[in-house]
Amino acid sequence: MTFISFAEPIKEILSLIVNSNDFHAKWLNTLSYLENCGARKIAACEHPTFVKEEMLKHAAEEFRHALHLKRQIEKVTPTKMESYVVSSMLGGATTLYYLTLLDLKASRYLKEIGLNKNCIKEVAYLLVTYAIELRAEELYPIYDAALRHAGSRVTVKSILLEEKEHLEEMKKGIQSIKNGFNHADKICAMESELCKKWLNNVFINLSRKKKNIAFKN
Repeated sequence: MTFISFAEPIKEILSLIVNSNDFHAKWLNTLSYLENCGARKIAACEHPTFVKEEMLKHAAEEFRHALHLKRQIEKVTPTKMESYVVSSMLGGATTLYYLTLLDLKASRYLKEIGLNKNCIKEVAYLLVTYAIELRAEELYPIYDAALRHAGSRVTVKSILLEEKEHLEEMKKGIQSIKNGFNHADKICAMESELCKKWLNNVFINLSRKKKNIAFKN
């Protein structure tokens, strides 16, 4: 089992989001939170002194994505969202713990296959980031298309381009790991499970009339 595409449910969700200023503002804040969370996790993986330029660049760009998305909120509502409290985002607790749970699951898996503590942090960074960048590669183009179709002033084009670069960097890193892409498949399966729960909770926020979306595996 590996990465599962949720393109169709994502399209359905975004068609609802871009047509509601309130939902759209919360969605932007949700994405900003996830980008910020990702940036902080990258920074946490850094060695105290031996820090690669690539990792610095990646963390800096993820922080910038978080800021960019925050600033886009003013294009859909005059109400500022100064925090990432659950009520100002979509998805509830699944948003808050999405990346944290994936990181924990990946680290547990790497420990089970015998990696030492020092290796786990570096390898988990590559595998978890790879899984998240694959999801970003699916989500951001769909979001960009929905924005253009709706004639929205919100733009995510710059994020879309940089996320593609990040994915290529992770692929190169995984190639240096023994059985790297076999391990990556395991982590992608974990991410798909978490993403499915997250999208369902986002959808529940959008429409209480439906219990879930029909996910195609």
